[in-house]
Amino acid sequence: MRLAGKVAVITGSSRGIGAAIAQEYCAQGAKVVINYVHSEAQAQALADKLNQDGHNAIAIKADVTERAEIKQLFEQAVAAFGKIDILVNNAGINKRGWFDEVTDEAWDEIMGVNLKGPFICCQEVFPYMQAQQGGRIINISSVAGQYHGPKTVHYAVSKAGLNSLTKVIARYGAEHNILVNAVAPGIVRTDQTADEIDSPAGRKVIDMTLLKKAARMEDITSACVMLASDEQQYMTAQVLAVSGGAILGA
Repeated sequence: MRLAGKVAVITGSSRGIGAAIAQEYCAQGAKVVINYVHSEAQAQALADKLNQDGHNAIAIKADVTERAEIKQLFEQAVAAFGKIDILVNNAGINKRGWFDEVTDEAWDEIMGVNLKGPFICCQEVFPYMQAQQGGRIINISSVAGQYHGPKTVHYAVSKAGLNSLTKVIARYGAEHNILVNAVAPGIVRTDQTADEIDSPAGRKVIDMTLLKKAARMEDITSACVMLASDEQQYMTAQVLAVSGGAILGA
C-alpha cells in the first residue's frame, strides 16, 4: 500500500490512462477523485466499482480550462477527503494534422486543454499543498513533446510546453516540498489502441522504439505510483519518458 492515507485528484480520469491511474492508486491505498467533463456515466461507473471493491473514490465534473470549475473541484475534493496530496494532470486531447492543416480553432482547443488546463490546476492546487507543506504534481505528457511531431504539430507543441511548465512549477514547489514531475508515455497498448498498434502503420511506430513493442498500461501507472509515493523524495523537475526508447530508436 504505497499510497496509504494519500488523496489524489486525477483530471480526465473516466477512461484510458487516467482511469488506469485511478484504479492503481486505489489499489495502493489512496482515496481518489475521478474528474470528468463529458463522460459522467463512465466516471460514476468507475467510482462505483472502486467503492464496491472496498476503495474510496468519488466522481466530480469539471472542465480543466475553466478556473471557476477547477476551484470547485478542489473544494469538493477537500470537503470529501480532507486534503489533496497528489494532483495528476492527465486530461488531454489530440487531433492529428500536418502543419499546413492545423486551424486556429484546433490550435486553441489543444492548447487550452493540454497546457492552459494543467497551468490552472497547478495554480489552484498550490495553496492546499503549501498549507500542508508537501504534495506531488504529476503531469501526463507525451513522447510527442520530445520527438516533436510531425503529424501532431499542435499536440507536440502543447506537450513540449507541458514539459517546460513541469520544470518551472518545480522551482516554485521546492521550498514547500511540492515535487513536480512529468510522465511522457509513448505508444500504449489498450483495448482502444490494439487495432491501431497491430496495423501496418502501427508497426512502423513500434519499430521506432528500441524495445520494438508498445507499453503496457502497467508501465505507465507504475511510474505514476513511484512519483506519487513517499519512497521517492528527491526527484523533481523531471520528464520521465516511458516510451521504449522511442527517441533513440527513431
